[in-house]
Amino acid sequence: MKKTAIAAVIIVAAVFVAFLAYDGAVNKEYSSDFFVMNTYATAKLTGSKSKEAADEIRSLTETLDKGILSRTSENSVVSLLNVNGAGDAEKISDYLEILFDVCRKSGGAFDFTLGAVSDLWSFGSNPKLPDDSAIREALSHTGYEKLKLTENELVFGDKSAVIDFGAAGKGIALDEIKAVLFEKKIKQAVVSVGGSVLLMGDKEFTVGIRNPEGNSGSYIAKLHIPEGCVSTSGSYEQQFEANGRKYHHILDPETGYPVDNGLLSVTIISQSGILSDALSTACFVLGYEKGKALAEAYDCGVVFVADDKKIYAENGAENFIEITDDAYTLVMQ
Repeated sequence: MKKTAIAAVIIVAAVFVAFLAYDGAVNKEYSSDFFVMNTYATAKLTGSKSKEAADEIRSLTETLDKGILSRTSENSVVSLLNVNGAGDAEKISDYLEILFDVCRKSGGAFDFTLGAVSDLWSFGSNPKLPDDSAIREALSHTGYEKLKLTENELVFGDKSAVIDFGAAGKGIALDEIKAVLFEKKIKQAVVSVGGSVLLMGDKEFTVGIRNPEGNSGSYIAKLHIPEGCVSTSGSYEQQFEANGRKYHHILDPETGYPVDNGLLSVTIISQSGILSDALSTACFVLGYEKGKALAEAYDCGVVFVADDKKIYAENGAENFIEITDDAYTLVMQ
């Protein structure tokens, strides 16, 4: 073989090896599991900076929780606003504008001022059935209309109001995480924070809809969807029994009691994390007909699971769903 031919072979081989090394770096996979926002989070990433991105995601969500959104962290933005009844809300103003919009369009079915009412039920710690009088008193201090956001300053019309981002915080985290993934040029990602999931990448993803009457590893349906955000609110997540009756954590802002409308769970498909999270709660409270209309107003897919084992997939979600449990029936409207 001539020297020029040998040299050509060597060059081609070197380029091939370099390509394999580069491709391996680009497609490096890394997984991380951690506890944040009082729930479990997981991140499965593919990219040359996957570990770096996973570490940043963990740090970001912890800071977002303790420094901004948590109302039990003494110096968080939300905690200080609750204590002072007013203050600088610049770090959460973008979130607040979206949540105010959901409050208005849902007719108050979504309301992030239910903190005092939630405290009476003590879900997540030592749940108990509150007195009717205590609930009525707490409800008198709720209502998003009592808050005013002006030039990044939030003012409470009622100083006893308590804002709580529990029904939107995990979705907010997904939106913040998305920015990290873009910055680190992650090719593919599946990140879950509790019942909210972020899907990123040029492929079809599969997300399970949990069996509301089974264990956490049991699913009644699957969604086969492109990248985006998926959030589920279910009555099974936090519940307790008192006087022979079950009570769950999704409260009706009008009554202060758990919603009782025949729904077991609502799943929202959206490009926005905060919308997927907030709307899953809002649509649960509203029920099927009004919930469907609200999801449509935000151009979001929605799946309702009812206690009669019927599933309603609307606003495009019907194109992605696969029923995997014969006990449940997909109802086509």
